[in-house]
Amino acid sequence: MSYYVHLMSLITSGLIFLTGCSGNATPSQSRGVDLISLPVVSESELTDLLQNADRPVLIEFSVMTGCFRCDEMRPEVKQLRELLDDRVELARMDFNANQALARSLGANVCPSYVLFSNGQPLWTENYPVSGGVIASRILQNMTSHSREEPTGTSSGSTGNSF
Repeated sequence: MSYYVHLMSLITSGLIFLTGCSGNATPSQSRGVDLISLPVVSESELTDLLQNADRPVLIEFSVMTGCFRCDEMRPEVKQLRELLDDRVELARMDFNANQALARSLGANVCPSYVLFSNGQPLWTENYPVSGGVIASRILQNMTSHSREEPTGTSSGSTGNSF
């Protein structure tokens, strides 16, 4: 009998984890988290942003309300924005409204983060992840690209420069 109780507990926990992006809660239900103002972009606006960006772009796929995971990450995204403001463009896309795009980029749960450079996705981090991990990956990419010789012919290079 204990096996079935444990199994049901795991299934219930999994469903809660997977359904956290309902978007049905009101802003007052977001546990008082500072809702930082990242620009929210549509798919066409993302295309324009990526084509015109002169620096890497970090996109957060999330929802504004009803997702405890998104609420949990907001203070960390605020710190990221303060740390990387002059080096990385940050924007948000609604995970629910852009699920096909998110999944095509490897964003399987909200919140997820995709770093683009020269219009191309470099990597995706899905929750659970910390702002520190995201910052480290961004800074590592920036450091590794700044050390590369600008030959344009190095094997394995995507041609991305920071």
